[in-house]
Amino acid sequence: MDGVSGVQGSTDLVLFQTARAGTQASETPSPSAIDNTSLLPSPVPELNDFITQGLLNITEGEELLLKFRADLMPLFPFVIIPEVNFAELRQQSPFLLLCIMTACLEHRPALQQKLEFEARTVLSTRVVMNMERDMDLLRGLLVHIAWYHYHWRIYHTQVYMLLQMAMAMVVDLGLDKYDNFRMQRSPHDGKWTDESHKGQALYLTPDGQRAFLGCYYLCSKASIFRRQLTMEHTDWVEHCAASLEQRAEYPTDRSLRALIEIQSLARQSELEVEDPIHAMSKDELSQSMGILEDRIEHLLVQEAECNTWSLRLELNAIPTIVLGHALRRQRDVHRLYEKERLLSIARSAINIVTVFLASPASIAPNLPMFSYTSIWYGLLVLSKLSLLPNAATEGKVVYNKDIHNLGLAAMQKMETMSQRNDVWDNCRAVIGSMLSWLESSRAQPRSIQVQGDTSNTQDAENAHVLPRPIPEGRPRTTESAAVAEDWDATTWQQMLQDLTWIGLPGEQQP
Repeated sequence: MDGVSGVQGSTDLVLFQTARAGTQASETPSPSAIDNTSLLPSPVPELNDFITQGLLNITEGEELLLKFRADLMPLFPFVIIPEVNFAELRQQSPFLLLCIMTACLEHRPALQQKLEFEARTVLSTRVVMNMERDMDLLRGLLVHIAWYHYHWRIYHTQVYMLLQMAMAMVVDLGLDKYDNFRMQRSPHDGKWTDESHKGQALYLTPDGQRAFLGCYYLCSKASIFRRQLTMEHTDWVEHCAASLEQRAEYPTDRSLRALIEIQSLARQSELEVEDPIHAMSKDELSQSMGILEDRIEHLLVQEAECNTWSLRLELNAIPTIVLGHALRRQRDVHRLYEKERLLSIARSAINIVTVFLASPASIAPNLPMFSYTSIWYGLLVLSKLSLLPNAATEGKVVYNKDIHNLGLAAMQKMETMSQRNDVWDNCRAVIGSMLSWLESSRAQPRSIQVQGDTSNTQDAENAHVLPRPIPEGRPRTTESAAVAEDWDATTWQQMLQDLTWIGLPGEQQP
């Protein structure tokens, strides 16, 4: 019995090995088959994006990419799109392309809102779930933030979080050239590679340096209203700006350095209050501002054929951005700021709004977030200066009619830009609310306090009463106007007192 079992076992083993050998032979391709297979292109992963989802077709996408290159990119010199076609950019930088499409759809707000939601979905998946970090994500994020004011219903809820995400990504990619922390990268992890800069450290590439400076600049401008959002002004910031200007791969690389230097002067000016020992003298600061203004004016002459409206607006904003910080603290208006300086700030704030009013209808809707930050800051500064008593400044610095007329003109311009219930309609309603509050405040001098360190709130019975509206240019009764009317006098008082900006009370996810 055992002999039969042994023979049977041996037979089964032979049969199994023969069958296995036959299977392996059938699975192993012949040399000619190997040669033929190697000639076949590797399969391209199927995209799942706004094209495959039917939100846009390729022709529309190509037109929007052309629009971005011609109209938006010159206004935001921190992300430069190389001369690649739509299909290549779709393969190489899908998130950047999605954000470009979103930024260029202000004329189709419903579709723009859908793409904005898609952008947040992609960010959540790639950055949070898949732990990806690359230049596609960072550059796309910068473009998304730069035109995020279009998404006004959720602006304050989202934009500061997105800025924090961009700051973290700059550190993770080592673009800040700090060695104290950097994400560990696996050489086998494709998520960390950047095909366009193989063999070169990202922080040495022009794209990497622009992205680093773009994050720094957006955070600096956002910190006007959200002062927790700051990136340290290091020597590497100066090096990157100087390096890009010297190479001048694109004309906007020169204007990029000018924008960075404005923020550098603003940081120096704040030392007057925060660290007087290391602060510039008033004469040094004034001289530096004059030199920078002359350089920017020279740049504008050199680039007369280019779209330089964002740089032109920032040129006029220099005194307001650099010197206006002390207006947040009432005691500093008297301690540090003589009338000549206050007049310089006032003229600058008026010029900011005037440049916006002069911007062509084809330009104004495309201005990036930092331009509108300057415009809103200018309006708040003018409003505050108009409420200062004559005794505080040895004479009137801003007359009531100045802010009233500029505000109405801005409302009228935004009405021509609006397609109803969009960001411009909302801006128009908010400016109308501000003008109404100013009129009410002038009738009630107690509504703003300019002496001492703390704000003086209105009487309890007046705390939630809307100011008397101005009949001229009253905003339409729309969703935006209804939201703006939710802001009571106390809210406006707080914003003027601290020169800050508070999110809409009705702000929520769409």
